[in-house]
Amino acid sequence: MCRLLIIVWVGAYALLWSVATIFFDPSVPYDAVEALNWAQNAEWGSPKNPWLVGMVLRPALWFSGTSLSAYWYITHFVAIAVGMVGCWSLAKCLSGSERLAWLALFTLNLSGIINFDIISYNDNYLLIMLWPWMLLFFYYAITRHTGWWLAFAITAGLASMAKYSTLAFVGSAFIATIMVPKVRVCYRQPLFYLALIAGLAIIAPNLAWLWEHNFAAFHWVDTQIKRQFNPALFIKLLSIYYPLLFLWWILRRSHIQLRWPVDTNKRVLLLVSLMPLFPICLWFLFHHGGRLTEWLQPFFILAPALLVGCVTTPNEQPASGASIALIGTAALMLLGYSAVMAANVRNAGQKMSGIIPFSHKVDQLWLQRYGTPLRLVGGEYLADWLLFYAPSGPKTITPWSNSTEPNIYNAEISYAEIAHSGALLIGHSDKNCTDASFSKVLAQWPQIKLDAISRITFHQDKRHKGYPLCIGFVRPE
Repeated sequence: MCRLLIIVWVGAYALLWSVATIFFDPSVPYDAVEALNWAQNAEWGSPKNPWLVGMVLRPALWFSGTSLSAYWYITHFVAIAVGMVGCWSLAKCLSGSERLAWLALFTLNLSGIINFDIISYNDNYLLIMLWPWMLLFFYYAITRHTGWWLAFAITAGLASMAKYSTLAFVGSAFIATIMVPKVRVCYRQPLFYLALIAGLAIIAPNLAWLWEHNFAAFHWVDTQIKRQFNPALFIKLLSIYYPLLFLWWILRRSHIQLRWPVDTNKRVLLLVSLMPLFPICLWFLFHHGGRLTEWLQPFFILAPALLVGCVTTPNEQPASGASIALIGTAALMLLGYSAVMAANVRNAGQKMSGIIPFSHKVDQLWLQRYGTPLRLVGGEYLADWLLFYAPSGPKTITPWSNSTEPNIYNAEISYAEIAHSGALLIGHSDKNCTDASFSKVLAQWPQIKLDAISRITFHQDKRHKGYPLCIGFVRPE
């Protein structure tokens, strides 16, 4: 019965949030454009992330007519639902109490990482899905059958191919296999080596891609960080982990005591889970990065389960009123998001909404001029959005370069393809639209000859004034 309830809860959660975001969100974030581009390239890596981010979006390209925006939101919340079940399962395993597991799960309702905060990212939602199961499988591997090492290796490998920060957990687990005698016996078990092979097989293609592409993902990370004392780190941590204060207060009011576990296995799991945070936080204390919250947020999915795992009186049950209040918080979060978007508070409900009619318009201009679907686009920033919203589903003509390391690129583009399919270019407009308006793309492809140039006004949304853009047409053969 309990398993049915958890499936109903997370299923309803994923369904309601998927519908709300599909209906209210004015446009997808730029992370969705990136993920789509990486899916189109179908390579073993990307300029920011490993290969899983793009591969998750790849199935949307297999069927014509698929709503990419709906696919984006639905996959996010299905992944969140899987992670929520993982959180409940980890909490149940560590605490031995279903009531405490539900309390840990409902504590997530106080955080935005399982709803509106997760929409903007093309990688964090995969960590939310995989990290709880990864640590649960690790715990099973050291407490049950050695076959669980294989499940841990596969999950850890996939999570590492969603975001490299997962490797911090892998490193912690490796240290545990060296330092803890009870865990060290794994080196005498053949299944452990099978697990190592499976994990390396998942990661190895990305290592080869990084080598061939000048380790572009690590260069991107360097551009996001500068050396600077950063006391704001503590504010960021509080903004992420504040729900734990509510969980601690609920446990205290219910006379449920917390203590560092006596059981060695639980201690090992807690250390493996917490060790990655200490060097990461120490690093960011002396380095400033605008994406600090984004990088730290996924760690919270583990926190409620780990906290209830420290309960010393599992027979004491938390007050049912606390769980009811947290369920009410989930409803308030959904209603609050819907109200903010519907009322367009601070332009949240209209932000970048103009990109959709703009994409449809330029796609139609191409079709009217040449009578063939738009296959290739290039030029300024807005051209990237056409990959996602233009009905013809074009690709970019930006080639990969180890010197410039473009974020959006085409791994297989050639001038012969441009000459055959033609291309639509987006250029900046000063007073007049000329070849010079497309200097960025013409520097990459000097062979290109423009067939026609038009001027069009782009309205980002109702709050911002429109501004002119230049549209260049490269005739297809």
